[in-house]
Amino acid sequence: MPRIAILGGGPTGLGAAYRLRERGVDDFELFERAGQIGGLATSFEDAKGYTWDVSGHIIFSGYPYFNEFLEKMLGKEGIRRIDRESWIKFEDRYVRYPFQNHLSSLPEQAMLECLIGLVESQTIDRDRAFRNFEEWVFAKFGAGVSKHFMIPYNEKVWSTPLSKMGFYWIAERVSVVDWKKALETALLPKNVDWGPNATFGYPATRGTVGLWLAVLPHLGDRVRYRKRAVCVDEDKREIRFADGSSSRYEKLLTTLPLEAFVARLARAPENVREASKRLLFNRLFTVGVGLKRPSPSTKNWIYFPNPKTPFYRMTYLSNYSPDIVPGGDTSRYCSLLMETTYSRFRPLPGGDFAKAVVDGLVAEEILQPADLPAIESVYLIHAAHAYPIPSVDRDEALETIQSYLESKEIYSRGRFGSWKYEIGNQDHSLMQGKEVVDRWLDGSTEKVFRS
Repeated sequence: MPRIAILGGGPTGLGAAYRLRERGVDDFELFERAGQIGGLATSFEDAKGYTWDVSGHIIFSGYPYFNEFLEKMLGKEGIRRIDRESWIKFEDRYVRYPFQNHLSSLPEQAMLECLIGLVESQTIDRDRAFRNFEEWVFAKFGAGVSKHFMIPYNEKVWSTPLSKMGFYWIAERVSVVDWKKALETALLPKNVDWGPNATFGYPATRGTVGLWLAVLPHLGDRVRYRKRAVCVDEDKREIRFADGSSSRYEKLLTTLPLEAFVARLARAPENVREASKRLLFNRLFTVGVGLKRPSPSTKNWIYFPNPKTPFYRMTYLSNYSPDIVPGGDTSRYCSLLMETTYSRFRPLPGGDFAKAVVDGLVAEEILQPADLPAIESVYLIHAAHAYPIPSVDRDEALETIQSYLESKEIYSRGRFGSWKYEIGNQDHSLMQGKEVVDRWLDGSTEKVFRS
């Protein structure tokens, strides 16, 4: 069997390593730049005993292999099953998600604007060619829903002009409006669930990384920590690391962000380097707030379209598992996780960002001023890559880059290795690792990566 190198110990790299061992292959090494595995699916415990995820991760999947993997790693008792309770904070009230299916919760004028816009959107030529995500939103949702939720919220999430984004990635990521259902639920209010994560899972212990830590005993001594790749010579098939060491390979799986990986190549042609510079992404600041008080709500998470609120999503993280607060005691402690993206198009605001987030929680009445003395921990996490932006010219750039890499026996997979947001969840990422291994061993087709 050819010697295999894996760069990155997130879900894709771990999924590939697990699959190699599952199929009886031992001739590989996994190199992780950090001192722990997980990538964007890792977790950190602070000095007060709170566990923090990089962002609001949950587990759900339609892949039988992933679900079998999940049960093998954690067992039935090792994963908590939770019915989704997600909301949107709109002005002074809460609207259930998805927004367009719960318009009866809006103030009268906003509801009227949304309903009129939905009806008017039905007169648009459905066969027209939309040039970007912004045009698609207005055509599909109408002016009212676009104005009150879809445009301001997506501008916060992506930190990228929506006119620079394509709409080919939508699939199950966005609830596309059914205008008749929207009218029906406005006149006859009821809760309408949507999406594959109406019930989701979360590891019972150790936070999101609990799932991925469970993989390690299956990998033997194949994981190498604190190995930051600084150069890959694609002709010599050699990786050089920041510590001065190097490793040869016959096949390489990289899960590094694609644009950063291309910059590390020793011999990439100019058209490949230029294509990589066209890839857009944003960065993430997550602020965790731990409080010595029970959770003030049974909600799972809340979306915030208000441009003045310095985070786009807030998760009542301690509602997922008691294990992630001090002593596992949710009768005395709770934790909130707020997420904010920024990019070259929209910089992070200056000043004390953690304070701005806490002030935002008070302004949105998630916390009351009387709660502030109960804050025991404020924990910041920075992710240099958060979302690979599905830009209008992404696929053209990817074809140029991926074709060159595979000609050199380099396979770039995962959330940022494939640079496909639409297949960037934990289950997608693990499946990409699993399927590339199967392709190497028996020539099978990579269904997730090629979807």
